[in-house]
Amino acid sequence: MATTTCSSYFVLIPKLKEWFRKYSGLPKKILFAKLNRKLRGYYNFYGIRGNSKSLSSFAYRVGQLFYKWLNRRSQRKSYNVVGFKALLKDFELIKPRICHDF
Repeated sequence: MATTTCSSYFVLIPKLKEWFRKYSGLPKKILFAKLNRKLRGYYNFYGIRGNSKSLSSFAYRVGQLFYKWLNRRSQRKSYNVVGFKALLKDFELIKPRICHDF
């Protein structure tokens, strides 16, 4: 069974944090489009059979980081959990999926 290695997972999360730091000031529509493009590339590369747990873990962590950085855009908290879930209904993040059946 193939999975995402810990080293690549723990390298990608800090890179994603840096990406959020750089682009968090963009308008939400553009920010969601860019983030979906990054997620699609990750899911296409690591989306092999037997790796769904790692993909789900990565998607959950991305959601946490996204919530954190959206709330850092102003001096007061922009979103609570309910507001963030409503935002995700308007601008959907793509779901992890298995792309390759090796």
